[in-house]
Amino acid sequence: MTGPRVPWTAFAAASAFFVTLAALLRLYVYPSALVMPLEQARTYRMTASGAQYFDTATLTSHAGVSLLSTTTVSGDAGAGGPDTAVWVEFTSLTTEGGDRIDYHERRTAFDRRTGLAVACCDGYVDDDPGARQEGLAFRLPFRAEPRTYPMYDVLLRTAVPLRYERQERVFGRPAYRYTYTAGPIRIEDVPGQLPGKVLGLPEWRAVNVARYAEVIRTIWVEPESGLTVKVREHQRQTLRTPDGVERKVALLADLDMMPEDVADRMADAEAFARWVLLVRDLLPGLFLAAGLALVPVALRRRRRDGRPGPAGEPAVRPDAETNGDPAGVRPGAEAGGEPAAAGADGERK
Repeated sequence: MTGPRVPWTAFAAASAFFVTLAALLRLYVYPSALVMPLEQARTYRMTASGAQYFDTATLTSHAGVSLLSTTTVSGDAGAGGPDTAVWVEFTSLTTEGGDRIDYHERRTAFDRRTGLAVACCDGYVDDDPGARQEGLAFRLPFRAEPRTYPMYDVLLRTAVPLRYERQERVFGRPAYRYTYTAGPIRIEDVPGQLPGKVLGLPEWRAVNVARYAEVIRTIWVEPESGLTVKVREHQRQTLRTPDGVERKVALLADLDMMPEDVADRMADAEAFARWVLLVRDLLPGLFLAAGLALVPVALRRRRRDGRPGPAGEPAVRPDAETNGDPAGVRPGAEAGGEPAAAGADGERK
C-alpha cells in the first residue's frame, strides 16, 4: 500500500522557495548587515618601553620610561540613526605610575556604511566644538580594499592619506597593512612661558613655545570586517620657539597594541568572517542547488500526473487500459471508430 501522491506543484513550489531564499540571503540579508553599529563598547591598550618625555609642569625631562596608552570607544545610540552613528573616544597616555602625560577626547558622527565622518550631532575634538573632522572617523568600511583611504588623526586634527602597503598575517589570518606619516604639525600653544634655561637659551629669558607633532601610524585590518586588529604608532612631539626653531623633545615613544587586545580584536573579526561565509556563500549555494535539483523532479511528476505533453501528442490518462498501446485504444476497437459488427458465424466483419 502506497502513501498519497505528492502533486507536481508541491515540488515546483519548494524549488521556487529555495531559490528565493538563496537570493534573499545573498542580496538582502548579507548587504543589510554591512552597517557599523550604533552601540559600541571597546577598549584597547598600547605600550611603549624606553620612551622619553618632558614635563612642562615640573620642567623636568624623563628618559627610559614605560608608557601606557588606553583608548576607550563608546557609542551614543540615541544620537544615531539608520544612516549615521555617533561614537565618543577617550585616549589617555600615562606612565607606569599613573601620571598622565597626554589626553585627547572626541565625539564624532559618521556614515554607518562608509565610515566617513559627518558634520553633525554635536561633534568636538578636545575643547574645540568647531573642529572639522574629515575622512574615516574610526575604522575602515566592511570589505576593505587594498588602496589609499583618508583617515582623521585626532592628535594632528586633520585627515591624512592612509596608504595600503601589503598583506600580512596576524595570528595566522590574512590582514591588510596600512600606514600614514604626517607632520610635523603645530598642535597647540603651551600655556604661559618657559624659562630659557630648559630650552637651551639664556637663563634670564622666558619665551612662548608651541608644541609640534609627527606621527607614523600603522594599522592591520581584517578586510572582510574592516576591523582594525593591530596598531603600531610612532610619536614625536617637540617644543618650538616663535622663530620656528626646535628647542626641546616633548615626547618620543613607539607604541604597540598589547598582544591580548590584538587577539580579542582578531577573534571579533574571525567571528564576522565566519558569519559572512555562512550567510553570503554557503547557505545561498546550498539552497540554490536544492532548488535547481527539484526542477526536473517537478517536470517528471507533472508528466506523470497526466498533463498535456508536447504539441501534437495526446494526453496520457493514468486510468487508461492500454495494454501497452500508447494511444490508449482498448482491445477489440479500431482506433478512432466503433467496434466491427459480428457476422452470423460469430466473427466480426
